Amino acid sequence: MKRIITALAAAGLLASGAAMAQTTEDNRPWQGGFWGYAGINAGQAKFRDQCRRTITQFECDDKDTAWKAYVGGQFNRIVGMEIGYTDFGRINAGTGNVEAYAIPVTVTLGSPIGERFRVFGKVGGLYSRTDVRVSILDADDRSGRDNGFGWTYGAGLTFAVARNIDIRADWDRHRMDFVRGRRDVDMLSAGVNFRF
Repeated sequence: MKRIITALAAAGLLASGAAMAQTTEDNRPWQGGFWGYAGINAGQAKFRDQCRRTITQFECDDKDTAWKAYVGGQFNRIVGMEIGYTDFGRINAGTGNVEAYAIPVTVTLGSPIGERFRVFGKVGGLYSRTDVRVSILDADDRSGRDNGFGWTYGAGLTFAVARNIDIRADWDRHRMDFVRGRRDVDMLSAGVNFRF
């Protein structure tokens, strides 16, 4: 009887150890089950320090409608990764306009709050392209395109409205290359996140 109890206890310990190993095992992006959600957001982008008052510049709109699409997954309950595409729209710089887009790749750190909420922060790198076009009347500025690598960080909140659907709100800051140097572009957005 003691041998049977000992064998059952050993089998139980092995099974619980295997189950614990499965629950704490990290996923990897190249594994089939890593990518677990996709979403799309829309909001407003603000081109920081892009408007300068000149003699010919009577108006300056440094904000525009922006949108982004993304996919992501979790390494574990806390750490994840996202990749996406962000279109910042177009701003009017008085005598011309500025357009920009970026492809960010970020690491996310998050935690659930109760059963429906989740807060997260994110930090990573991006590849961006910017296009500045100005009129010949504005001698203080230069037109041209620039692209390169920069960085991004932000924070967000999700709220589960259904089993596989979340409402999501994000704030992001992007450091990107423009023809006159690096500038920050902020984005505040909200959208729908689909989990699968």
